[in-house]
Amino acid sequence: MLINIKNTAILCFTLLSLSFIYGQNSNSTFEIELGFAPEFIDFSPNGKYMIAVNENQYMVWDIEVNKQILKEKFKFKMGRFVKGISVPTGSGYFLFGKENVFMTIDYQHNQTEIKAFDLKDGSLLWESDQLDIGVSVAETVINAHASGIVTNEINGVSSRRSATRAKNAFTQDRFLERLVNYIPEKKAIALNGKNGLQLVGVRKGNTIWTQADFKGGIGELLFESKSDRMLAITIPATDGALDLLTTTPEIIAMDAQTGKILWKVNYDGDFVPGNATIIDNTLVLQYLQLSLIDLETGTERSGDVKEGLNAARNVTQGLKGIMAIDKAMGGSFGAGSETTSKYNRLISRKLHFNENGKLCYFTMFNKKGAWGTGGVKGYMIIDIHQDKIENQVYGVLGQQWTEIQDEMFDGIFYVKARGNFNRTIIKALNAQTGDEIFETEKAKNSADISKQFNPFIIDTINNQLIDVVSKGIYVFDAKAGNKISYTSTKDLGVGTVKYSEFYPQGLLVVGTKGVAMMDYKGNINGSFATKNLKKYSAVEDELWLLEKNRFLRISGNNGAVIEETKIGKSNFITFSPTGRTLAKLKGTKVELFRR
Repeated sequence: MLINIKNTAILCFTLLSLSFIYGQNSNSTFEIELGFAPEFIDFSPNGKYMIAVNENQYMVWDIEVNKQILKEKFKFKMGRFVKGISVPTGSGYFLFGKENVFMTIDYQHNQTEIKAFDLKDGSLLWESDQLDIGVSVAETVINAHASGIVTNEINGVSSRRSATRAKNAFTQDRFLERLVNYIPEKKAIALNGKNGLQLVGVRKGNTIWTQADFKGGIGELLFESKSDRMLAITIPATDGALDLLTTTPEIIAMDAQTGKILWKVNYDGDFVPGNATIIDNTLVLQYLQLSLIDLETGTERSGDVKEGLNAARNVTQGLKGIMAIDKAMGGSFGAGSETTSKYNRLISRKLHFNENGKLCYFTMFNKKGAWGTGGVKGYMIIDIHQDKIENQVYGVLGQQWTEIQDEMFDGIFYVKARGNFNRTIIKALNAQTGDEIFETEKAKNSADISKQFNPFIIDTINNQLIDVVSKGIYVFDAKAGNKISYTSTKDLGVGTVKYSEFYPQGLLVVGTKGVAMMDYKGNINGSFATKNLKKYSAVEDELWLLEKNRFLRISGNNGAVIEETKIGKSNFITFSPTGRTLAKLKGTKVELFRR
C-alpha cells in the first residue's frame, strides 16, 4: 500500500524505542540512510521490496537481505494528475516480481522512454524510446474503468486487481496501470508502439511482435492459454480521442505468438472491467445483455440466448449502453456521481457456474415472461456452449426488488436485492432447480445516506452468511437461513459501515467512526473509535490501525490494546501490505521493524 505524504496528511510520530512495537518479540530491525527526503514509502505486495520516492527520484531496497538495489532520478516529475487534471508529461514505475524487474516509464505526450533494471543487482537490462503507451487515451481508459471499480481499501486501491496481477506486476500509478497490459503467462507487456500494438518481453525488452492494424485504447486484455490467444476489448470513441480510438467498441482476437488478428466482433453496452469471462471455447460478455462469443470464429452463438434477447436488444439499442440492463441490475449505473463518490462500494456482478459447467444466471423478465426487459426477475441455467436454456424460473423477485449482488456456494445460489424503504433481502435458491430454499428477513436501513449498499460475504468454513448493512451485521445459517445473530452498528461503535472483511480471528468491520472485530458467532471482540484512519492491517493475531495522530497495535484474540502511540510532528509511519514490516521515517533516515 502507498501513503502519499505530499497529498495527504503526514503520518507523524515521535521516535520511540523499538520495543514499543515488538518488545522482546522483534525479529529484526535496521536503519537506512536514503540520502534524500522521500514523499512516500511503498512496499511490494509480498513485502520483499521497499520503494522510497519523491517527485524527482527513487530508491529500491531488498529488505529481506538489507540491500540497496537502485537509486536513480526520474526524467520528469512523478505523477500524472494536478488537482484532478491529467498532465501529459510524467514518470512512473512498475515492479514485476515474477521476472525480478523494476521498470521506469517516462512519458511526454506520445513519446515514451522505458528502462528495465534487474532487481537482483540493479543493472540495466534494456531501454527503449520506440514505444508509445498512448498517453492521450489515458483519460478515456481511466474513466471507463472507474465505472466498474469497487473500492475496499482506505487508500482507494481497486479491489478489481487480481491476485496474480498483485503478486507479479505492481504499480501505484493508476494512469500507467490502465495503459500497460501485463501478461504473466508470456512474461511480457502489451502496449501501443509507434508502429502499432506491440508485445514486449519484460526481462529482455525484445519486441515479440508488432500488430500495425490494431488501433484503439485497450480497456481489458485477456489471455486464453489453450488456444494461445489474446483478446483485446477496446474502448469506444470519445470527442477527446477520436484519432486514436475505434468508433465502435470491439473485441479483437490475436494470435499470442505472432500478433496476427484472427477476428473482430462488436459488442453492445458500456465496457465494465472484469465482466468478460473465458469458459473453455466461449467468451461470455454481459455489458448490455448476455452475449456468447465463439472463440474460434468470433461470432455470437445462435440459439436460445441470442433469440431470447433480440427483443430486449432492439429496445435498449437506443440507450447506447448508458443504462445497460445488467449494469443497472448490478447497481453500477450512475457511478462517479457526487452521491456515490463518498464510499464507492458498487457491487459488480459475477458469472457463476454449477458443478456441470452450466451458467447460473439471474436476470429480468417482462410481465409476459419475455427475457431481458421489464421488472420481474428470474433464474436461469444455461449451457453456454450449446446456447441452450436448460431451466428457467420466472418471478423469483417482483418489480419492487432490484438485484444488487449474487453469489453461489455449495449448490446454493444467493441473491441480494434492494426494495422500497431502503430495505434489502437475500434469497437462496437451489442452484440446480431454481427452487427457493429460504428468504432472509427484510433488513431495514440497509444503505447509507448515499444509498449505496454493502455486499454480503460467505463464511465457507462455518457455513455462515454474513450480511453487512448500513446499521448492523446479520449472521445467518448459510444452508437453512435461520438468523444466528444481529449486531447493530450502535453496539459496534463504528458509525455507518463502509465495508468488512474476514481476518484470521473472524470479521473485521470498518465504519465511518471506528473499527470493530467480531468472531464468527457475532460476538464483539473489540471496538475502537478512529479518526482520520489512514491504513490498517490484520494478520495472524494482531490488528494494526494507523491514524493521522495515532498508531494502535491490538490483539486479534481478545481486542486488548497492546500498544498505543500518539503522533507528533517530526516523523511518519507506514507498513507493508503483508503487515510484516513497519517503517518510520525521520528526515532522510528510515527505520524498519520486521517480524
